[in-house]
Amino acid sequence: MLLYFFITLSFFLILGCACLIYSKNQKVLKLKKAETELSNYSSIINQANDAMLVIDIVDGKIHQANPSAAQLLGYTEKELATLSLFDLHPKEYLNKSSQVVADVWEKGGLIYNDIPFLIKSGTLVPVECSAKVAPFAGRPAIVIYARDITERIRLENEINKQRKIIDDKTKDITDSIEYSKRIQRSIFIEQEKLKQYAPESFIFFQPRDVVSGDFYWFTNYKIKEDLFPENGYNYKAGTNILVVAAVDCTGHGVPGAFMSIIGNTLLNQTLNNLSVNSAAYALDFVNAELKKSLNKNNEGTPLRDGMDMALCCIDFENMRMEFAGANNPVYVIRNQELILLKADKQPLTAALENEPKPFTNQLFKLEKGDAVYLFTDGFADQFGGTELLQENAFGMGKKFMYKRFKQALLDIQDKTMEDQKTSLQKRFDSWRGDLPQVDDVLVIGIKI
Repeated sequence: MLLYFFITLSFFLILGCACLIYSKNQKVLKLKKAETELSNYSSIINQANDAMLVIDIVDGKIHQANPSAAQLLGYTEKELATLSLFDLHPKEYLNKSSQVVADVWEKGGLIYNDIPFLIKSGTLVPVECSAKVAPFAGRPAIVIYARDITERIRLENEINKQRKIIDDKTKDITDSIEYSKRIQRSIFIEQEKLKQYAPESFIFFQPRDVVSGDFYWFTNYKIKEDLFPENGYNYKAGTNILVVAAVDCTGHGVPGAFMSIIGNTLLNQTLNNLSVNSAAYALDFVNAELKKSLNKNNEGTPLRDGMDMALCCIDFENMRMEFAGANNPVYVIRNQELILLKADKQPLTAALENEPKPFTNQLFKLEKGDAVYLFTDGFADQFGGTELLQENAFGMGKKFMYKRFKQALLDIQDKTMEDQKTSLQKRFDSWRGDLPQVDDVLVIGIKI
């Protein structure tokens, strides 16, 4: 019996010792695991390129800092271990620093760049920080990743400085172009004056840019003496002739605007030239003068600029019209029928390679109610209609085309000329939609 007691007691003693040894081993294993995790964590921190600080979530004390942080802040890692986050921020930022810590704890993370670091030398360094809550040595801590953004700010300031220079230059250029617009518009006759000579008329003029390569020109010319031109109607002295032209110069914007001023000047010169006594002779004169005006300087490459033009001479009293066209035709709509007056397939150009052919002078008998339309190619060439048609490879929709342009004119024949202008404007805007305008637009309408 006594032997049994000693055997049982020994068993429990051995079992207790085994439990104690197992418990101690588990604690050792846990400790080693924690040491390993801390070692791995420290290794990650030490190898990071960005400055990394592990701070206490309560008092901001720095638990650990990596070599990048020491390099950025000018302290040794041992020195940093004696500091807190609040020692690295300027004193005037104390409230904001405390708020950042609170926000990180509440939100679990935060990115901020409005608190600079005060390095050991006393210099302020702008930094961008990313902070988050993470466990450290068994308790919550805040890990801050900090990056010096001094160079970024320098580059941003340099970019802003360059942007201001560009903005100033752009403003100078824009102001110059705006002033050029005033000069160009002062040369053109006011659109509304056309109604003095043709009460039922309109000019739909919409430049693509501030200044335009398209322009309109008209005058009410009084025949000074009887005219008997070879290729046109005979006119008695005192007859009033409305001469009107729609002109499309090469290029857009400023280059086109320069050409428009030259073209306007040459058309004005036709009024004082006795040899210009028909629509075709007016185009011949402009064609010849363009070559002279733009090729006075023989240095460099000869210019090839020019213009397309439709020019009509309308005699309201005798109900007749002369027309000459350089690439641009004229439409006459009579009783819902569109009559095409074709243009010569040649431009008015400064190019010297080819001998210019004389333009054709076309004679046309007018009837009461006829509507005469002069235009450039801007309306027909406009891309759009994406709500109706499949877009092309460039996402630009389709061109309006002359077929639709003709139908658009036929569709508005029951309207007054002013209402026709409004309808054309709406049709153009609707077709274009959000797409950019590709060319200057000019349409002139005159009801006989």
